[in-house]
Amino acid sequence: MAAGVVTVGRRPYASGLYWENSPSGRVSQAAKEAARQPGHQAQFYAVRPGNKDERVPQFGLSQSASGHKAGMPVLAACLANQQPGSWAGAFRLREGTAVVVVRDDLIVPDGDLFFLDETEARDRLLQEIALGGLQRVYAPETWGVSGADTMPIALLLNDRTDIRLRPVAMSRSNKIAMSFALLMLVTLLGLGLYIQQKNASDEAARLAQMEALRKAQMEARKMMPDFVQAEPEYPPPERKWEKRPQPLEVISSCKAALSQVRMAVAGWQMTDIRCDEKALSVKWTRTGSFSYPPPNAAVNETGSSASLTISLPTLTPRGDESLRDPEEITRRYLAQNWPGSVKREPDDPPPPPPPNYRGPWNPPPPPWVKRSFTVTEPELPWELPVFFSDLPGVVINSLSSTSSSSSGMNRSWTIDGVIYENRR
Repeated sequence: MAAGVVTVGRRPYASGLYWENSPSGRVSQAAKEAARQPGHQAQFYAVRPGNKDERVPQFGLSQSASGHKAGMPVLAACLANQQPGSWAGAFRLREGTAVVVVRDDLIVPDGDLFFLDETEARDRLLQEIALGGLQRVYAPETWGVSGADTMPIALLLNDRTDIRLRPVAMSRSNKIAMSFALLMLVTLLGLGLYIQQKNASDEAARLAQMEALRKAQMEARKMMPDFVQAEPEYPPPERKWEKRPQPLEVISSCKAALSQVRMAVAGWQMTDIRCDEKALSVKWTRTGSFSYPPPNAAVNETGSSASLTISLPTLTPRGDESLRDPEEITRRYLAQNWPGSVKREPDDPPPPPPPNYRGPWNPPPPPWVKRSFTVTEPELPWELPVFFSDLPGVVINSLSSTSSSSSGMNRSWTIDGVIYENRR
């Protein structure tokens, strides 16, 4: 039995941590204090927060001698978050065999193990099965464990990486880097506040100028002779982005809906996921083996595919929102370092003439234009850069994900939307 680094797909995970429950709310502080106790001397720790089902928080300890590094995802914790309940599993990997034991949604203290000898791993799994109380057991097919599920660990884990190792003590270089980063953050915040105030002032002046021009045009029309046909008074163009919710509200709503979907279903491959501000839709293709369909999904007549649609709650429109200039939007988009594209789109249709109107109808173009954008990411896009979070005029139309491999594991996410900006 040892501790080390294992590889699932192409991603390294830390294995072989020692776990403790921590009813206290200060889980990180408790983990650091335990790491400094004689007999531990751990350099890294990981935290599993509690949840709404009253599961107590946990922390795990590990040492750098095991090859662990800060930021590395933890195999047992990510599996436990992905597969709740009471279960035990042994998973054959290229570095050895990982054994994970979870009871009542908690990793047992010695339930995160790594074996170089496969016989020792099998004996440890059989010992845990003999204790009883397990809802599921995972084991390699060649072991011949009665009633065991042989689903590959990659499908169970589903690329989850939310629990990662943290350093117990901060190094001198990290302290210097953090101080420098804090100084840069304060400077950028000050600069951003100045730019925001200046943009708001320029926008207010521009709107005041347009309102003064509108009033002057109305006064000029009143002074025209009756035989001169005055130009009709055109209604203001529709500010469509103000009737749509904020981008991060759409993404948060999609995240909440996706948490209701079981990501790994034996005998089925998830092919397409699409979500907008109204609904989440998921599609599966059956791989040919005997299996039960995904929960709550509708299966087609041939039994070859299934689909599920979840309606999302109605989101609140964002309301009044002033736009930014195209130069700033282009600069901020290029600074994100995300793969994607931006292109100019035609203006929205002009407002229609009033009923029974006869005469020329040529409304002026709106004082804004729009661009469509597409961003592609390999990870779930729950945390987006500043380009999406605080930039006015951004509308998220959809988030979609399509598997690019027969196993369904290689998956990328695409965000489609529109940016409204001032006309120049």
